[in-house]
Amino acid sequence: MTGFILNGISAVTTVNAETLKQILSDNIAATVATCGLAVYFFCTAVVFLSKPEKFGRQYSVQPVDNAGKTEIRVYYGGISFALGLFLVLLAFVFGEPFYSLVGGLVFANTVFFTRFAFTFVDKAWGCPYTKLAIPAEGAFIVLLWICFAIAVAVEGAL
Repeated sequence: MTGFILNGISAVTTVNAETLKQILSDNIAATVATCGLAVYFFCTAVVFLSKPEKFGRQYSVQPVDNAGKTEIRVYYGGISFALGLFLVLLAFVFGEPFYSLVGGLVFANTVFFTRFAFTFVDKAWGCPYTKLAIPAEGAFIVLLWICFAIAVAVEGAL
């Protein structure tokens, strides 16, 4: 275990322009997808950490007190930041953009299909956010699956 940690720490110190160039050229589709995922998660983090009530309302989530504002910051802002950081570290520090893409696919598909199923259960089709989220998330996972297919078929990621 100690060797793994030390290898990880040494990997952090060796990231440079040449390493990043090699990571990109080894798997362009997965690297581009990872960048897109990271930008999405970091932007989501910024808006929810900065203005939880305003953006919470736009997502049909409203706090009932100050602890609710904190929860929006934590679960929408903090977790989004952590996901973005995890994907960036996996792709660019540890040199595994394909696995970063796979992680993003797991997350995005889970969110989409959970939302889709519970939209019926909760009768949320008429809500403005649902009308935006379902097609946007659906298009996003289609793009991620296309990147995955390119990474596997064209770039031999598996």
